[in-house]
Amino acid sequence: MTTPEILQAVRELVQAAPPPGVRVDRFEIVDEVAELSLSFQAEVLENVLASELASTGGPADWDDPRAPMDEGSPTWAYAGGIAALLHHGYFNQTILAQHESALQQLLAEHGHAGTPVTATATYTAAELMPHYRRLKAEHLEGLSAPQG
Repeated sequence: MTTPEILQAVRELVQAAPPPGVRVDRFEIVDEVAELSLSFQAEVLENVLASELASTGGPADWDDPRAPMDEGSPTWAYAGGIAALLHHGYFNQTILAQHESALQQLLAEHGHAGTPVTATATYTAAELMPHYRRLKAEHLEGLSAPQG
């Protein structure tokens, strides 16, 4: 159960503060817990994924143009790990910690004092794969470009 007023207030709270590019997809009270679903705007997600690839070097088969990218591949497993990292490490810890006291106050103002809040990312490996396919194509183009 969530009223449009609470959802709008949560969107204004979360989306107005840094980091930019985080959006509220859903805010709903289910079984006495407020569930906050978050995601990145498309270009921010692309930048986050590219940055993560640059810092880690990517999955084991990242430089192989013939490597499959379907379920069971190293890239699919990597995407699943990043989706879990976004959920547990970023949205549920970092972003929720940043906004938790303000969310608690907002809930109290709307008659839901003491309601715990959880935050989740809305990503799965399957949802991240189109981004990884595009990023891999760009990466492979860079590898095949003549160095001069």
